[in-house]
Amino acid sequence: MVRFSISEDVIWMVNKSIESHNHELARSNDQHFLKSSRNISDENASVLKSMSEPGIRTVNVFTYLSDEVGGVGNLGFTKRDAYNYIQKERRAKIENGDTNSLIRLFKERAADDNLFAWDVQTDEDDRLLNFFGLMDLGELIMTALGM
Repeated sequence: MVRFSISEDVIWMVNKSIESHNHELARSNDQHFLKSSRNISDENASVLKSMSEPGIRTVNVFTYLSDEVGGVGNLGFTKRDAYNYIQKERRAKIENGDTNSLIRLFKERAADDNLFAWDVQTDEDDRLLNFFGLMDLGELIMTALGM
């Protein structure tokens, strides 16, 4: 393993060299598996989202994208990366949508019922942790989310 830096004068300097930690470099046809070589471009992310939303399976979108660029090795990310990206997008959409829907529902209820009290608790990233509503008959609604 070799670690190096490049000065402002474009002089390369070796900072660290460990000869016992050497291994073969990745072959060019395997390079797309290396984490440092994997990245979903904005264009591919847009295609993944727009094709997945109407229900096209992630594997089919991935196959379509890889066919467009002449194979998986030219795509720049793996099938697992595509699945992870879609799942992350869906989770974010659900979290934000559910929280906003709940707050909207509680605001509407409070506007119609003067005896209805409610509150929400969020974490430092503004994600919903707890919510409660107290109805006019004293019935307590309490649900904990994400704890």
